[in-house]
Amino acid sequence: MDLLKILESLLYTLSNLVIYPVLVTLLFLLGKVIYGSGVFCREYWLRSKSPAFFIGQFINEINNMRPDDASIVEIELNHVLEKAGQKSMQQIQAARYSVKMGPTLGLIGTLTPMAKALSSLSQGNLNSLSSQMISAFSTTIIGLVVGGIAYSIMHARLKWQRKDIYELSKLAEEKLAGSLKKTYQP
Repeated sequence: MDLLKILESLLYTLSNLVIYPVLVTLLFLLGKVIYGSGVFCREYWLRSKSPAFFIGQFINEINNMRPDDASIVEIELNHVLEKAGQKSMQQIQAARYSVKMGPTLGLIGTLTPMAKALSSLSQGNLNSLSSQMISAFSTTIIGLVVGGIAYSIMHARLKWQRKDIYELSKLAEEKLAGSLKKTYQP
C-alpha cells in the first residue's frame, strides 16, 4: 500500500510540474494564432485584389520556360508544381499543428488544476477550489479558441491550395501540349 501512495504522490508532483510548460506553450500558440490570423487576413485581402497573388511567380516560371525539348519541359513543369505545393503546405502545416495542439494543451491545462481543486475540496478550502477551477476552465477556453481559429485558417488555405494547384496544373498542361506540338510535328 505504501508503494501505491508513493506512486500517486510522484504522479501528482509530475502533473504539477507539467502545468507550467503547458501554460507557456498554450500562450505561445495563442500568440501564434493571433499573428497567423493577421497574416491570413492580409493574404485574403491581397488575393481579393489579385487572384494570382500566390501563383504569380510560378506562372512566370512556367511562361518563361523554353519549349525546346518536351521531356525537359515536363520535368521543369513538375518541379514548379512541386515547389508551389510545398510552399502552400508550409502555411497549412503551421495551422494544422495548432488545430491539434491547442485543444490538447487546453485539456492538459484543465485536468491538472482539477486535481488540485479536488484536493482543496477534500480539505474544505473553497477559495483554492474556485481559483483552480477558474484556471482549469480558462485553459480549456484558450485551447478551443486556438484550435477553432487555426482550423478555420487551415480550411481556407486548403481551398486556396486546391484552386492554385489546379490553375498551375492547367497552365502546365497547356505549356506541355504546346511543347509537344512543336517537338513532334510531322
